[in-house]
Amino acid sequence: MARITLDGSSAGSEAGEDIYRGLETGDILYFPTTPFVLTAEEQSVLLAQKQAETSLHKNISYRPAQDRLKGIDQSDTAEWKRVHGVMRDYSQRAIAFMASFLSRYARDWKVDYASFRPIEEQGRNVSHRSRNDLIHVDSFPSRPSHGDRLLRIFTNINPERPRIWVTSDSFETLAWQYAGKARLPRRPSPLRAIGSRALRVLSGAGLPVVDRPPYDQFMLRFHHYLKENEAFQRDCPKDRWEFPPGSSWIVFTDTTSHACLSGQYALEQTFIVRRGSLAFPERSPIAILEGMTGFPLAASGAKSA
Repeated sequence: MARITLDGSSAGSEAGEDIYRGLETGDILYFPTTPFVLTAEEQSVLLAQKQAETSLHKNISYRPAQDRLKGIDQSDTAEWKRVHGVMRDYSQRAIAFMASFLSRYARDWKVDYASFRPIEEQGRNVSHRSRNDLIHVDSFPSRPSHGDRLLRIFTNINPERPRIWVTSDSFETLAWQYAGKARLPRRPSPLRAIGSRALRVLSGAGLPVVDRPPYDQFMLRFHHYLKENEAFQRDCPKDRWEFPPGSSWIVFTDTTSHACLSGQYALEQTFIVRRGSLAFPERSPIAILEGMTGFPLAASGAKSA
């Protein structure tokens, strides 16, 4: 089960080995006060965003590599510029803080998307697999990690209400219980291996194909399996956490099984942490699964797209 680690005093220095170990094995690092600046004016810009349940985009996303904002009406140029500026600044400050605090990861990480979640999580009308209130571990369908890790920092900017999470067992415990039922990968045939190499070449050339190795195929199946397993959702051990307004928390969401029961107005920045940067790579999901299957599940040394 995840533990909450309080860290309010050492936000200006690099994390110690105990923090790295805790994060990589399923703990949540909690900051009662967000350890970087987010002004009242910036928060008011985001709090004014009212995504409709019928909207194509439930979240507002920012892609740092392209400086691109999605999920907001672009016809209102002035409002688009305001939100774009706030999301860009949040992303840059979160990245700078994480690069200082968790510097061993920053040497070779890939900075992924930032997002703002303006819709109340409780009672959202979305498909079963898209529900955030069901316990799961993360996998990105369109952005396979190739065995690298999904590290995320969340910030609650709701002026009044906490964001409520529940967590259950870590990925390692869940994998030993359920990975077989979720169809562990089988050793690929020579023909399939050739096809995978071809996909990697095409993807590396910039063509719109998704190179999804056996690891990412399984992690997506496992995400769906946990959400669709009613007995697991009902009976698994659960811890409940409240993240109050103004707080932030860091977690590897591919290891810490989690669900968001309620909350509105949360920011988040994601990082893809390379296996070679981990303090304890033997505790990563891909290492656990490769120990179970007995063969590699992603190309050695592959960089996630």
